[in-house]
Parts: sequence; C-alpha cells; structure tokens
Amino acid sequence: MTNVITDIKPLEDNPSYRIIFVNDTPEMTVPSSTVEQLGLQIHLTWTDELANAARTFEDIEQARSMALRLISMKAWGVKELATRLVKRGIQKEVATATTQQLCEDGWLDDKTYACARIREWTRNEPASRAWLRKKLLERQLSDETIGAATDEELGDRCEQDAATELAILRIAKAIDLDDSTMRRRVISALSRRGFPTDVGSEALRRAQAKNT
Repeated sequence: MTNVITDIKPLEDNPSYRIIFVNDTPEMTVPSSTVEQLGLQIHLTWTDELANAARTFEDIEQARSMALRLISMKAWGVKELATRLVKRGIQKEVATATTQQLCEDGWLDDKTYACARIREWTRNEPASRAWLRKKLLERQLSDETIGAATDEELGDRCEQDAATELAILRIAKAIDLDDSTMRRRVISALSRRGFPTDVGSEALRRAQAKNT
C-alpha cells in the first residue's frame, strides 16, 4: 500500500506547526516552514526519504530556536555556540549546520565577538596578547580570527607599555603594603595577565620610577 499525505492541519495550540496526516493517520508534527521547504502537500507520496528529511528540518528548527534564545541572552562565537547546543541535546551535525547558517544570516560573527571580548577583558586592566589568545582559544575561535581581532583592538601597542600600565594600577592598590609584599603582588598580577617574568620586572621598575 502506498503511503500518501491525506491532510495537513495546523496544530491547535501552536498554529506555526502543522500535523501531517498519512493515509488519514497523524504521522508527524513539523514547523510550517518545514512544510514549505519540503513542498509537502496533500496527495504527495510519503516516502522514508521524505520522512527523514522532515525530521532533519524539524531538528534544525529546534536547534535554531534554541540558538536564538541563547544569543538573546549573550554573545557567542560560532563553534562555542555549537558546542553549547550539543550539550543541550542537539546532534553535532545539526548544531554545526545551524550555527553556520546563523553566521551566514548575520546573527553570529566571530571577529566581532572576539573584539568585544578583548574590550571586556582589558577594560579595567591591560593584558598580554598571549593571555588574550589563550582566553579566545577557550572560546573555540580560530588563530586567524584571534590575530585579526587583537590587531584591531590593540594595534601596535607594545607589551612592555601595557605591562607598565598594569604595574602602575597595581602599585596604587598596594600603597599601604610594605615594599616586599607590594612587589610580590604586582609581579604576581602581571604574571596572571600573561606577561613574561622579564617584562613584568621591567614594568615594575618603570612603574616605581614613575611614582618617585
């Protein structure tokens, strides 16, 4: 017996979804967009291939809705968002396809995201390029994107100047401490923000000279 779509009805409590009837029996509920994308209509033969395609479209629609909810709450990188979707139960292939489409549609932009994170992380205190790169890699951004974003946000500013600025800020916070404790805390802060030991030591020396 040939399986045929005999009716397509709106879902009562959600008219953006459609119930597909095959041989007068409810077969599947899908978004109305899936009906349009697959060209589903009454009298069309219902094959296994068509059923699988409808399920795939349904999965993508679910993933897109979930992704847009996440985007409405905060900014995401493309791969970072795909990973979050997988953690929420979306199949990896569907999550990847969904986030790539969102990127093409302008909802996601890795470079814009990376630039925003750099501004956020350096708003109060400078950081080294190595520290920023490490943080951005954790967001699953590519080396090319990271390089372009750091160049745009930091320009040709040298690491020594950034380290010295941080040392000045940290000395101001440790003004009531003895010299040994102050030096230890400032060097530790410089290290945590990714500055090498030699750069940190020189930054401390310059900051102290500036304060005298």
